[in-house]
Amino acid sequence: MNKFLFLFFIILPGLAWSYPNYIGHSYTSCLNCHYNPFGNGPVNDYGRAVSATLISARWLYPKTWTEEDLAEKSGFLFRKPKQDWFRTQVNYRRFRLTRNPGGKNQTELWITMQADARAILKFGENDRFIAVFNHGYAPAPMSKVSGVPDEDTWRSREHYVGYKFTPKFGVYAGLMDKVYGVRVVEHIAFSRTFPQVAQNDQTHGVMAHFLNENWEGGVHGFVGNLAQKEDLRMKGGSTMIERTVGGIHRLGFSYLNSSNLYNSLQSYAVHARLNLKEGSSVIAEVGQTSKNITATKEKIDSRYGLLQTYLRPTRGVYVFNNIEYAKADLTDDNYIVRWGPGVQIFPAQRIEFRGDIYNTRVFGPETSVPDSWTLLLQTHLWL
Repeated sequence: MNKFLFLFFIILPGLAWSYPNYIGHSYTSCLNCHYNPFGNGPVNDYGRAVSATLISARWLYPKTWTEEDLAEKSGFLFRKPKQDWFRTQVNYRRFRLTRNPGGKNQTELWITMQADARAILKFGENDRFIAVFNHGYAPAPMSKVSGVPDEDTWRSREHYVGYKFTPKFGVYAGLMDKVYGVRVVEHIAFSRTFPQVAQNDQTHGVMAHFLNENWEGGVHGFVGNLAQKEDLRMKGGSTMIERTVGGIHRLGFSYLNSSNLYNSLQSYAVHARLNLKEGSSVIAEVGQTSKNITATKEKIDSRYGLLQTYLRPTRGVYVFNNIEYAKADLTDDNYIVRWGPGVQIFPAQRIEFRGDIYNTRVFGPETSVPDSWTLLLQTHLWL
């Protein structure tokens, strides 16, 4: 079990730097700051300005700079864009993983999780038409399954086009993340691994998004990642809908159904994003998955839960705590609880430092697996 959990940790936060926790700043919809209406990927001009004037601290800037100065310098290479139709972004993320810190079996790894370049084409009023391209580095797996060919280290992380028929209704097509659940940045979260919506689970498909005063949702039909062999591609569809409650909170439901030649997967979840004001929030998701294995006709039902508190004591600093629950097989008495605190610091726009401590414990009547402790220190830079 320890080895299994350790492999989970090597895929910690890599792609997403859209944080659903920012509902604490009263941003109920990701569409405010992102080209992808469900978050993740490149941010738009407004999102860059928000990052500079609300999310990040002012510690490294001259006191004479106003908030307007910070917003104008939030563009690529610290410049205000001189045209409206083309944007570029560059991201780099690296972290140190320490397993069993302070113990006799302590091990350390330095892992580059992200090194990518993004290009965005956009035309029309309110960016009616967009084309997004994101090509970057994907770390090689630490363990290789016999007979499985090596994956490309550099690959397209996402590419899609989108067209907004109205400011509140759009259609998008290409390689994207599946529409499902809360896109927390922790890719190891059971809420992302169980329904297969984690770091490398992007799929080619067509997605529709709608938004009004109280409701937001989407429908996604997909045919799998075309870079994979056809028999491995998970084809199907998903949907998510959220309702704004009290003007600042969100309650939602998600459903996903997909299959390939070897298995099928159904998943559903209820989730909540609650605004505690002043940048603080609480996120929760509870879900269940059912996996059917074609060859053996075996059905495995799993259940997961996530509770994350996200508190902002001062501008540029966020303190959080994750509590997770996972039961990989509902017929088995064993289950996993993972929890841990962390801190996220933005000393200035384009710079993020993050530290996490995870404790993982396996519970069961015949289980004697010792607790697993993991320390993660992360640096994220972008232009």
